[in-house]
Amino acid sequence: MTAGPSGERRRSLHCARCGALNGSDFSRCIRCGAPLVLSAARAAPARGFLDGRSLLATKIFGALTSFVFVGQMMAAHSRDLGLLSAWNASNYLRFGALLLVPGEPFEPFRLLSAVFVHMGVLHFGMNMMTLGMLARAAEPAVGSARFAIAYVLTGLFGFVASAAWNVFVQPEVVCTAGASGAVFGVMGLLLGWLLRRRDPRWKDLALQAVFYIVLFGFVVNASNTGIRINNAAHIGGLASGALLGVIYAGPARSRFEGLMNAGALAGVLACLAALGLAQRSPVWRAAESIDGLSRLEAPGRGGRDEPGAAPREPTGALRPRPAGSPAPDGP
Repeated sequence: MTAGPSGERRRSLHCARCGALNGSDFSRCIRCGAPLVLSAARAAPARGFLDGRSLLATKIFGALTSFVFVGQMMAAHSRDLGLLSAWNASNYLRFGALLLVPGEPFEPFRLLSAVFVHMGVLHFGMNMMTLGMLARAAEPAVGSARFAIAYVLTGLFGFVASAAWNVFVQPEVVCTAGASGAVFGVMGLLLGWLLRRRDPRWKDLALQAVFYIVLFGFVVNASNTGIRINNAAHIGGLASGALLGVIYAGPARSRFEGLMNAGALAGVLACLAALGLAQRSPVWRAAESIDGLSRLEAPGRGGRDEPGAAPREPTGALRPRPAGSPAPDGP
């Protein structure tokens, strides 16, 4: 908040986009016209030491995701793969995609590194655009430290839910990646925040969440178009984000702010460590050859073919599944 009388602070609201001061009854910013999404929240935002209006956490995660995607494009170019064409499985695995083989051990760090890997330009662009729109409302509300913790945890829990589904419910060999588990986590964060603050707009946000999950998830997967959406990651991210939103919307306690900032820093460092481990992993090097891909399969437990697809070759065991909203065609 800007300096001024306490009454002014209670009656004003900063625009998350341009920082302009607006009246609490305004629905749109008087300067830039952006919607004031959280204008009805009456309790003071729990910003802590890191003011969320700067969108520091969003910028950090957006930059890290972009850096990884540029690395993916450079690796694809070095193998004469087009920018808009399907990339090979080794490209995704090298940068941290999650590989699940029923009955076989997996590398746990990929549950986190997979959040920063994308399977094409459209997959990357849609996730980053959606993150930017949601973060303009979510991060100023909860503060950058809490937002960073929520982004890391919801992305992680999204892929934990995905792993549980693909190992225990629908066993198959799958390679999956994408930030949309965390993006749905940010949507859930807003949903939980508005719900606990008794803001009636939580109903509209809940309908949007259901719409995106049903339309871009179950309907797309059922259409047999070749696009595979990771619904488990979306639902896991949304549910864990909503829980964190309810927790964050409670009374702010200043004695926890140091812990929040330490947790945010630990989360960012954990992401960097996971991405570094992916580069050193032998899995992506093995995936560069058909023999290597064959060794990654569990004996007799290969992935399921799509309806109408040609007989699966050894390389078909790794069927990349975007965790995007929406996601592009998988290789």
